[in-house]
Amino acid sequence: MTDEQRVREVVNAYLDRTVHDLEVRVQALTKDLIGLITHQEARHARELEQLRQQVIAAPVLDPALGQRVAPFLPSVPANPTREARVETMERLLGSVRRIDECASLNAILGALARGAAAETSRVAILLVDGYMCRTWGHFGFAEGTGPTEMPIGASGTLAAAVALKQACFVPPIIEGREGEGPAFMHVPAGHTGLAVPLTVGGEVVAVLYADDIARSLEHEDAPLWTEELELLARHAAIRLENVTSARTVEVLARVD
Repeated sequence: MTDEQRVREVVNAYLDRTVHDLEVRVQALTKDLIGLITHQEARHARELEQLRQQVIAAPVLDPALGQRVAPFLPSVPANPTREARVETMERLLGSVRRIDECASLNAILGALARGAAAETSRVAILLVDGYMCRTWGHFGFAEGTGPTEMPIGASGTLAAAVALKQACFVPPIIEGREGEGPAFMHVPAGHTGLAVPLTVGGEVVAVLYADDIARSLEHEDAPLWTEELELLARHAAIRLENVTSARTVEVLARVD
């Protein structure tokens, strides 16, 4: 055996050991990540269920007696506000469960979009591709008014949401001035627009945009629906990361 062959054998052996060690570490890290995400999802579901139970059990005011009574007493009249809150929580929990049931990235985004569309009037999911935003899908927009492919910098709100990795509100249009940025994000005064980033592995991979333009001004629940959408987006991002990590484990298992 020549010296060159000996050196080559030593190098190959070293490379084999290094690759094996890296694969073992990646598998361990991925397993820990999946465990952490699963724990977060379970905790999140428990918190939602606790909130739902609190809403159902909340006492109501009996106008005939002028005092607070238990909600299950038959003498208490129907409370439309509480019933609406319970219905909202049921709908929100249903959206969370549907996201949990998805096993593919597209299915997760679809469940997120449908869940968000149930809470407000217009919704769009934009995929972040380098410096560009590409439309994955949208709901509630009139024909020809939905989002199109554009640079992230075309909208200050989108750019801020991606850079800061947090939800950002769309500045409303001031009367007498033209709106800035893409037309689909022009939100009249009295309405609310929101951009929520979906972060996977520390990187923003998509943005959920939503507004309540099609709603009447009598609806004064913007703080409520925006919080609901931010919750759904965060849950969907966790699920995206979970599915991605699970696929990584499957690939490594097949390699082994």
